[in-house]
Amino acid sequence: MENTHLTNEENDQDLKGIKFLKQISPINKSNIVINFKLKLIKFIHILMNPKLAINEIAFRYDRFVGTVKHKFQIFYEFKLLKFKESSLNSCHNAMCIIAKYKKQCIVTSLLIIVLVLGVSIYDANIGYQVSFNGQDIGIVKEQKVFAQAVGRVNRELSSWYGNNIVFQQDIAFEKTFIRKDKLLSNIDESLKAVYDTNIDLALEGAVIIIEGEEIASFSSKEDAQRVIDGVLSPYVKENNKSKLIEDPVIHEDYTIEEKLVNYGSIKEVNQAIALISQGTEEINQYKVKSGDTSWDIAVNRGVNIKDIEDANPEKDITSLRDGELINLAVEKPYLTIETVKEEVKEEKINYETVYKKDSSIYIGKTKVISEGVQGIKQITSIVEYENNNQISAEIIDEKVIKEAQDKVIAKGTKALPPGQAKGSFRLPTSGRITAINKPGSHSGGRAVDIANRVGTNIYAADSGKVTLATNRGNGYGNYIVIDHGNGYSTLYAHLSSIRVSVGNRVSRGQNIGGMGSTGNSSGSHLHFEVIKNGSRQKITNYFNLSRGRTVSP
Repeated sequence: MENTHLTNEENDQDLKGIKFLKQISPINKSNIVINFKLKLIKFIHILMNPKLAINEIAFRYDRFVGTVKHKFQIFYEFKLLKFKESSLNSCHNAMCIIAKYKKQCIVTSLLIIVLVLGVSIYDANIGYQVSFNGQDIGIVKEQKVFAQAVGRVNRELSSWYGNNIVFQQDIAFEKTFIRKDKLLSNIDESLKAVYDTNIDLALEGAVIIIEGEEIASFSSKEDAQRVIDGVLSPYVKENNKSKLIEDPVIHEDYTIEEKLVNYGSIKEVNQAIALISQGTEEINQYKVKSGDTSWDIAVNRGVNIKDIEDANPEKDITSLRDGELINLAVEKPYLTIETVKEEVKEEKINYETVYKKDSSIYIGKTKVISEGVQGIKQITSIVEYENNNQISAEIIDEKVIKEAQDKVIAKGTKALPPGQAKGSFRLPTSGRITAINKPGSHSGGRAVDIANRVGTNIYAADSGKVTLATNRGNGYGNYIVIDHGNGYSTLYAHLSSIRVSVGNRVSRGQNIGGMGSTGNSSGSHLHFEVIKNGSRQKITNYFNLSRGRTVSP
């Protein structure tokens, strides 16, 4: 008859199985169901909040894996023990235990399935938000895909711009749920996203720093040095008349520093030479002097009229006043270059004019015996410049290469025959000057009025022939015209009396009439004119006259 009771040994084994199941789940069945419902509700709530879901699932997943490993380790040890004691009894006892605690096992299995399913969903929908140089450019599933795209950008830029090109690569990843509109699904999409950030390229280059200020950037230190050499070039040129006796000196502190420079700021060598040589504009003030015009100032100061207008928008530069301050924009080079040169130059030596008396020539006549010839002298000087502007010069040697030759003129001493013009004029009368330049016949200073009493003698200003001696009613009253035979003639008007006739030859200083007030006249005076080739001349070109002055022949 089959024995249906368990042996003591089997009872011990059952106690061990119960102990094992207690470790897997609680004994109280109602507690198991309640706990499961609470956990399920909490789990669903967490899934509805993405961020909480990510953090909670990650935490639960890690704890669950550790717990399962631990419990299965106990279970494995239990099964191994049972197998050793009795395979048949162990299987029978295990089935009994599972049957006895069936609900607890089902609950535990469901929990495991839900957790595994949640982890799978989590893994499938989690990616990485990519931040590239501070810009969020998209989401990738794997970080290595984006790293490969950046590596490709590096290679392409190096092939286009050279191996020394670099760009900022500040990359950050943050876990996030995948959004299809933001997903960079392959390398090409990641590549495009990087280029769309408008990458600021840089390279290992150099900068020129003047007085602490970065002036220009270059692709290499050699280019920067070529710029400095180019700026100095005009100042170190020599020829047979100009030699440097000292190396050029740059007054400002400057350095060439190797560093990363922005690719877009790099300058060509010739462009940078012009920049540093011309420098910046500096505003200086100029005090207007008497007689200054904007044109004079522009020419003398080496600026354009337009530049003066632009620097003084509130002023009318066409009507500048004495003492007025105006702005002048002048270029200030970045570098002040001092040079000292020995210079040799030639200067002309002016010839002297020597007069020799000649009794065969009439008085007032001259004749050139020999033309003068300029000489040449060579001057050697030490000259100091700042940016080609001379600031000092010292003559150290001077020698004559070619002597000057005097100009020799024969001056006549032979007495003039009666009636022949001397070629110069004397005043025709004595009295006080009352007018030189006034409207009418004096316009432009082309006549002089000399006042005295009626009858005061009038004399010929030079020898010649009388061509007019009349009163034509033209405002001159009684007047005389004498032709001096050398293109000149003289006119004497408002006379009270005429003492010569047309055709008479008169000598210089001969009495030809008396002062009066005939014609358009308000008082006794002489109206006197000098005429050359039919054109009335400015009287002060022939006599030293001023209004109010008393004169005599």
